[in-house]
Amino acid sequence: GPATVYVADMEAYEAFVAGFPTDRETVAVPFAESHRLSEAGGLFLPGPALAERAWLRRMLGRTAFSLTGVTHAMASRRALDGVRDMLAAPMAPWDALICASQSIRQLVEGVVEAQSEALADILGARPQFQPRLPVIPLGVDVEALVETDQVAADRRLRFRAEHGLGADDFTALYIGRLSYHTKAHPSPLYLALQRLAARIGRPVALIQAGWFYNDEVAKSFQQAASTLAPDVRVVTVDGRDAETKRDVLAAADTFVSLSDNPQESFGLTPVEAMAAGLPVIASDWDGYSDTVVEGETGFLVPTLIPPTGSGGDIAWRHATGIDDYEIHVGQIAQYVAVDIEATIGALVKLANSPNLLRNMGATGRARARAVYDWPVVVKAYEALFDDLAEVRRAVEPEAPARAPAHDDPFDRFRPFATRSLGDGGQIEAVDGAMELFERHASLRLSALDPSLIADGRELLAQLVEASALTIHPPVLPALAMQRGREFRVMTWLLKLGLLRFTPHDPI
Repeated sequence: GPATVYVADMEAYEAFVAGFPTDRETVAVPFAESHRLSEAGGLFLPGPALAERAWLRRMLGRTAFSLTGVTHAMASRRALDGVRDMLAAPMAPWDALICASQSIRQLVEGVVEAQSEALADILGARPQFQPRLPVIPLGVDVEALVETDQVAADRRLRFRAEHGLGADDFTALYIGRLSYHTKAHPSPLYLALQRLAARIGRPVALIQAGWFYNDEVAKSFQQAASTLAPDVRVVTVDGRDAETKRDVLAAADTFVSLSDNPQESFGLTPVEAMAAGLPVIASDWDGYSDTVVEGETGFLVPTLIPPTGSGGDIAWRHATGIDDYEIHVGQIAQYVAVDIEATIGALVKLANSPNLLRNMGATGRARARAVYDWPVVVKAYEALFDDLAEVRRAVEPEAPARAPAHDDPFDRFRPFATRSLGDGGQIEAVDGAMELFERHASLRLSALDPSLIADGRELLAQLVEASALTIHPPVLPALAMQRGREFRVMTWLLKLGLLRFTPHDPI
């Protein structure tokens, strides 16, 4: 069927679609026409914050469509609050929060459990978390990373020659942001490569394909490399360039990423490396634990964190705003240890066995195709959407209901006013109303909503002809909703002094 896109900026959407031609029919639904989401049957949001959208959906009926989100940046307070907020929102069993890894799913379950217990203490009842938590990985375009043996060999020789690397140098590759506090601390890798150089009797090199936040961070990396790995040649290139990425993937013998940071919710670069045919050495950390099959596509290096209960002050500093997000994740990562000896052991095995390098690389590429290629991932998403739709259609349709956070402003602010038009009364046009109207219509400040001019002119003409209109109390919400625009235009005309209102019950 067609792909429905929920659009905030139609001009930007049209420009985007023009740049990504597709044979699939697309239907654009403007933000102002949310009721049309029921035609699509579901709304996918690229993050974990579904609660607010669930409250908006309630105004259409909870069965109007399914809500689906995906975990992202799960160390951030906003993301974690998004999970917690769902416990007190009108979520449903036909909703889902897709987890990119088993570790992330366990994290979400832990957050839900803790929040549920806290709410039970406060409210005396334990809320149930309704959305599903399926595990579906992120995807990569595998074919875009696969090159013929000859092309890859040419890239390898050219890159190595340009950067002073010998044909026999054992070369490790890291791709990603070069940040010791928000991505991966480089010291364990530098130490492991230095020890490797002393063991294997041939040159060892490291390609860092990434980017630094600033010059100070770059200097910090350079200082650490020269101090901790003086016998390792370190080449740093910009990993954001697509051609450079292809070059380094061809030039390397193995990919290494010793992530130690909680901001890492999945990690695409090991999958890209597998797609390119490289064995992967990765820390046994979050999504990497799912990605790398120990002993088959590479090696997982054990990680160690302090015991539960030893980080309360770190949590408090972030919760109170003393530490921002980057400092917070850096503080946590500072106390995550990556097993250096295990890293050395994995590097030695690969450096001493060309057959192991080739076999693990081939197995990794096959795994990338079978599990992480975009067509495979998209099919998993579509199967989930179909399943959620089946569950939703199996229940009785729910009627639209109130969403207190998004109440009608004329209900919320009724206590501010002396009276409401819904209390009843008589309305009549003042003398010369139409002439006065045109004077107001010429003023820019008369109407924030330009369409009021045409609607106001039409309604005022009707009231002039009718001479008077009686509003019988009480005006019930259903009628007010049905004729809402008409009632609002009346009060706008009253605001401009074009109508006269006589209440039934003077105060």
